Amino acid sequence: MEEIRIRAVLAQELDELNEEQRRAATHKGNLVVLAGPGSGKTRTLVARVGCLLETQVPQYRGVAAITYTKHAAREIVDRIRRLGMQPGTRLASSTLHSWCLGHILRPYSQLVGKQSPDSLAIVDDKAKAWMRVLEMSFERAGVMGIPKYEKAAFTKARRRFTVGDVGEVRDPMFDAALAFEEIMEEQGWIDYDMMISRSLAILRENSEIRSLIASKFPHVVVDEYQDLGPVLHSLVKTLSNDSGVEITAFGDPDQTVMGFTGADPKYLHELAHEFPAIPLKVNYRSGSAIIAASHAVLGEERDHEARPDRDDSGVIEPIPVKGGLNAHAEITVSKIEELINAGVPAHEITVLYPRKGPLLSALLLSFLDHDLGFVHEKDEKLPEGEVADFIRSCAARTIAGFQPPVTDADADDVSTLGEISRQYAFMRREAGLRELPPRHADDILARLLSYDRDCGEPVLLDWLDALTGELDLVAVAQANPRRLNADSVQEFRDCCVEHALTLSDIVVGALRTGNVTLTTYHAAKGREWEVVILPGLVDGIMPGRFWDRRRRTFPEPPPDRLAQDRLAFYVGLTRSKSAAILLYGTYWETDWGEPNRLGVSRFAKDVLRHLRMIP
Repeated sequence: MEEIRIRAVLAQELDELNEEQRRAATHKGNLVVLAGPGSGKTRTLVARVGCLLETQVPQYRGVAAITYTKHAAREIVDRIRRLGMQPGTRLASSTLHSWCLGHILRPYSQLVGKQSPDSLAIVDDKAKAWMRVLEMSFERAGVMGIPKYEKAAFTKARRRFTVGDVGEVRDPMFDAALAFEEIMEEQGWIDYDMMISRSLAILRENSEIRSLIASKFPHVVVDEYQDLGPVLHSLVKTLSNDSGVEITAFGDPDQTVMGFTGADPKYLHELAHEFPAIPLKVNYRSGSAIIAASHAVLGEERDHEARPDRDDSGVIEPIPVKGGLNAHAEITVSKIEELINAGVPAHEITVLYPRKGPLLSALLLSFLDHDLGFVHEKDEKLPEGEVADFIRSCAARTIAGFQPPVTDADADDVSTLGEISRQYAFMRREAGLRELPPRHADDILARLLSYDRDCGEPVLLDWLDALTGELDLVAVAQANPRRLNADSVQEFRDCCVEHALTLSDIVVGALRTGNVTLTTYHAAKGREWEVVILPGLVDGIMPGRFWDRRRRTFPEPPPDRLAQDRLAFYVGLTRSKSAAILLYGTYWETDWGEPNRLGVSRFAKDVLRHLRMIP
C-alpha cells in the first residue's frame, strides 16, 4: 500500500508538470535538460530523481545527485521526502567534492595504494594555511604575480592541468599547480579540488572500482552542469563511456557565470550533442518584456517564453543617472522606498552589484545613511565553514520562531528543526564522534531554539554559550577534518563581541523578511525576487575594467572577461518576476576622485536599443 501511495503522489506531481518537464522526468537513459531561467528546473530535477528511484533503478541500487551547493543538495532530499519517498542510502545527494570523498576516496583509496583521506587534514581555499601553500607554490614554480590576486587564474589552470588541457604553450601556472600538490602532500593536507582530481585518477586507472561505482549508482544526475568545470566533465565521461553509468545533466549554457574558475558552456554543449536533449522553454518567473530584454543582452534569440496564462508582461524601467556612483546609490534608496510604500515587501526587492569596489561602497554608505533595513550577503565579518553555517541556521530558526515560518520568503531560507538536527548529526559523523541517542539532539535543539517572544530576543552571547555547551560544538569543530572549522566557534564568539552583534545580526542571508537583499550577480543565480534593481550600469563598472598601471588607463576588458560579465548581467536581469530597474549613467569616480567617462554600459545600451530608447 505504501508503494502505491508513493507512486500516486509522484504521479500527481508529474500531472502538474508541463509536457517538456514531464518528458524530462520520465525519459529513459542518458539525457541533457537545457533549463532556461525560471523554467522549474529544480522541480523537474526532483521529479526526475523520483522517477529514476521508483521506476528505473533496481531496488538495491541508487541514484547520485551531484549539486553545486550544499543547500541545493539538501533541497533535493527534502523535496523527495515531501513526495512521500524515503530513499535512504539509495539517494546520495551532495556536492561534487562530498560525493567523491564519501563514495570514491574513503572506500577505495587504500585499496589502490593511496593515502586514506581520513588521515589527511582538509584545508579549505578560504583558510590562511591554503593561501600560504599557494604562495610557496608560486615561489617554487617561479610564477611572477601576487597569489591572492591570481587565485582564480591558478584554480582555472589547475583544473585544466588535471584533465590534460595544457594547450600549445606551457602556462607557468601549471608548474605552480604541480608544486601546490607536492606541498599539500608534504603537509599531509588535501583540499576540495584534490578530492575531485584524485577521484578522477582512481576511476581512470581502476576498472574494478569503476564497476563498483556503476553497480551502486547506475544513474548520476548533475545539477548546474555548466558551472562545474572540466574535471567534473572528465569524471562524468569516464563513468559514462567506460562503465555504462547513465547520466542526466541539468544546466543552461547562458548561465555559465563561473568561467573564471574553468567553467565553460562547451562541456554542456558537448554532452547535448552526444545525448538526447530536452529544452525547458516556459519561464514561470518573468514576464515577456523581461524575457525579451534578456535576449537582447545575449544578442541572440532564444525560444524561452512566458507562462501562457500570465496576464502582465512585466516591467523594464531604465533610469538615467546624471551624477556618479553616489547618485546611483541615492536613487536606488529612493526607488526602494517608493516600492515599499507601494506595497512591495522589502524581502522581495534585491539590489545587485558585480563585485567589491566603488559601487558597493556607495550603496552601503547610502543604505546606512537612510537607515534602510538590508541584508548584505557578502558581509564576511563572521567566520565560514560548516560549524559557522550551523550556528547561523540555528539563529535563523530561533528568530523566525519554533514553528515553520508563515511567509514564503522565510520558508525558502530558514532550515526546519529536522534539517538542523540532520546537519548536526552530519557534523558529528564527519568529526568521528559518536552519534547521540535518537531524538536527544532534537530535544536539545527544540529547547534552545525557542523563546518567549514577550520577553524579547535572547541575549546573543547567552544563547551562543548555551548552544555551544549543550551540543559540545567546540569538540565537534576541533575534531572536524576541515581546518577551516577548527577554531570557528571561538572566532564566532570573538567576532560577536568585537562587533557588538545581536542574534538577528548573525542571521545574515538566512532570514530576509523586512530587509532588502544586497548581493552580487553571481550569488543571485538560482534565485528570484519581485523587483531587481541594477545600479551602476556604467562602462568600467558593468562590464568591469581594471586599472593598468603601466599604461595608466582602464583598458577594454579582454573578450573572456567581457563574456563573463555579459552572462552575469543576463543572470541578474532574469532574477526579476515583475520588474527590473536599470540605473545607467555616463561616468563614475576613480579612487582618487577623477570622473571616468567611459560611457553607458554596453549591456544597458542593448536593453535601451531593444526598447527603442536609443538608435
